[in-house]
Amino acid sequence: MSLLPARVLFDLPNWLGDFVHTLPALARVQEANRGGESVALLPAAYAPLARWLGVNTLPRPRKAGFVWARHELRGRFDVAITARHSTRAKLVLAAAAAPLGLASAGRGAAVLGLSTFAVARTRHQRHDLDAALAVMGVPGVDERWPAMQLPVPLRAAGARRRAQLSDGDGLVVLLPGSRRNGEKRFPAEIFAALAGVLRGRGHAVVVVAGPGEEEVAARVAVGGARAEPTGQALDETAALFAACDVAVGNDSGLTHLAAAVGCPTVALFGPTDPGRTAPTGPGRVVRASGGGNGAAQGALELVVRATEDLLGWSKGLQAGAVDGIMTQAGGPLAQLAEQGTLNP
Repeated sequence: MSLLPARVLFDLPNWLGDFVHTLPALARVQEANRGGESVALLPAAYAPLARWLGVNTLPRPRKAGFVWARHELRGRFDVAITARHSTRAKLVLAAAAAPLGLASAGRGAAVLGLSTFAVARTRHQRHDLDAALAVMGVPGVDERWPAMQLPVPLRAAGARRRAQLSDGDGLVVLLPGSRRNGEKRFPAEIFAALAGVLRGRGHAVVVVAGPGEEEVAARVAVGGARAEPTGQALDETAALFAACDVAVGNDSGLTHLAAAVGCPTVALFGPTDPGRTAPTGPGRVVRASGGGNGAAQGALELVVRATEDLLGWSKGLQAGAVDGIMTQAGGPLAQLAEQGTLNP
């Protein structure tokens, strides 16, 4: 039995990659809650992305806790659900005092009077809220989620930016950063070498990095890529991604965003599990694993091959499947380059 339509608060993650993986569940709730009100509680920078799904948004201040939530949220919602697993998130939910508060088990959820649900961590992260959706009478997330549809003006802006950047047969965007975990970064030299190969084969290459990652973007740009300014609005960045032929990036929020808007994506994985957090949509995964000599060159060759496969696929030149292909690169990230190569 569905609890909807109702006034629903959906508390979304702080990290961009986690946020993107939560969007299919938010879309499920929004679809089932016609006639009700769905509000996404989220970092202000992510609000334009959530609005694409037709939900209302409420910016969540950094480190918002019980006192803030009691003042801003108390009594406003019938159902409140959090996609975050921290104690702070559960305090926010408790302060909202919705008749039904849904949070993952642990971190004080039961003590705070919240209804708890299990998270199947052996499945992809997009399924983390399936058990919570079931409590609400909402179907779980599909294995395949269609690309997010950008508003027409935003898509047009992305096409215009592509025209300014593309002077070749294809436009590839490189995403070499990962602010959350430096160990997840393939060496900047791999991205720079890839840019050089692609430029030599007639493709345009652009580098997109987040605030604070200007140095790594500059190191990649020496391969012939053009670096976009950091700190652009996420909806503008997403529009550029949607207009690109292929994205190549680390297991990072920007890589997940590129895949979410339908850009074929080569995702580079090191210590994290692609079975748990791989981008959804057309793409390939290159994963660092066992040791061996020539690891950096071997990794570069695999990344080039995967990128050109997707360039051909995006232009309709290949009929083969490109989803979920796991490729093993030689050497863990620490062995992909010499001492000091990994970005701090």
